[in-house]
Amino acid sequence: MKFKTGSFRTKFFFACTAFAVIIVIFLFSGTFVNNYYQILTPGKGHVIESNQNFSQKTVDSESIKILNWNVYKQKRPGFSDDFIKLSKNKDIILIQEACFKKNLWQAFRVSGMGWYFAQSFSYCKKSLYATGVMTLSKASPIFSGYIRTKFKEPLTHTPKISLVTKYSLTGTKKKLLVVNTHGINFVKSKAFESQMADLGKKIKKHRGPAIFAGDFNTWNKKRIAILTRIVTRSGLKEARFHPDTRTKRFRYPLDHIFYKGLKIKKTKIFNKIRSSDHKAVGVEFCFTGPGRGKKF
Repeated sequence: MKFKTGSFRTKFFFACTAFAVIIVIFLFSGTFVNNYYQILTPGKGHVIESNQNFSQKTVDSESIKILNWNVYKQKRPGFSDDFIKLSKNKDIILIQEACFKKNLWQAFRVSGMGWYFAQSFSYCKKSLYATGVMTLSKASPIFSGYIRTKFKEPLTHTPKISLVTKYSLTGTKKKLLVVNTHGINFVKSKAFESQMADLGKKIKKHRGPAIFAGDFNTWNKKRIAILTRIVTRSGLKEARFHPDTRTKRFRYPLDHIFYKGLKIKKTKIFNKIRSSDHKAVGVEFCFTGPGRGKKF
């Protein structure tokens, strides 16, 4: 059998050229997108904003009701009504993909709750459009800070952000650490591991109860393995849901709630809420007393 050498060389040349073009587009698309949409990453002194509408000084150790939700930048209709329903009787709410544009921030107004917002980046082409993670609570944090990824996502060349808050608890001198995260995406496993390792170190150093929750973007087996290894090393356990109807990609759940030094009283997945591409999940913890893992 004879091969047409010329034809093979031509195909090989075009294949190599196409591959090179793809690589160039991949490397420089971030710069183009950044310039076109005027994407800005805030400086150190401009990452965190807050609303000090807190109504308590401490979190009740006997009942700590947590809600975790990626809100899809409040794009879908019905979000405001759903958020009002979900926020009822919650003590701490962890939001990913919170969006601040014009009056969209008003959707996060909850009576008796203040919030801290850590900005990942903002668009400025037409109007200010900032996105990031937000932690709302009834109790005023005694500490707030952020951890930004060393690596950046390829298309926008922007980092992912995590918000760290600490709270006083009733009946104890120990403090509750809460880490609200959004996992870096569309990057090599090394970048994801770097982010999780930085957060894991922060949690491991904390001598008290801790909650580590968010949208981890764990859409494959390798990411799940990396996350499991790091949270185990940090002394964390994962809240389990039965049945487990959390939002999944390629059969792997994206949203997780990990904890240490606490007991689970109740868990819930809010299956009927459709105003985001993620389902909201809730857990009630206690620092003392029995935790029977019952549902809401």
